[in-house]
Amino acid sequence: MAEKRSDYRKRQKKNLLDKVKSAFSNDDTTEEVDVNPDFKKDKSDSAEPRRRPLAGDGQEFYKQEQPIVDQEKIRADKALRLKKRLNRAILIVFVLIILVLLALFHL
Repeated sequence: MAEKRSDYRKRQKKNLLDKVKSAFSNDDTTEEVDVNPDFKKDKSDSAEPRRRPLAGDGQEFYKQEQPIVDQEKIRADKALRLKKRLNRAILIVFVLIILVLLALFHL
């Protein structure tokens, strides 16, 4: 004879409650998971984290590639280019606004 739906639901509900209870219990009967030893934390490593040293003491990061005068000239050139682009963009927006207003009032 086939199992009734109500019996099946009761059994599933009981299993669900058991799972929830076991999740909050402090029993140490849970199964151990085999973890790769490379991923386990060692007690000695937790006190001081390991860091990879920079090649050549990181001197290339502190060395300036160009003199300060050249950098200021490059910065000024970039600022001038940005100003020109901004002026062009403002002019284009202004012309587009005028065209839209002309189209609204004359068409």
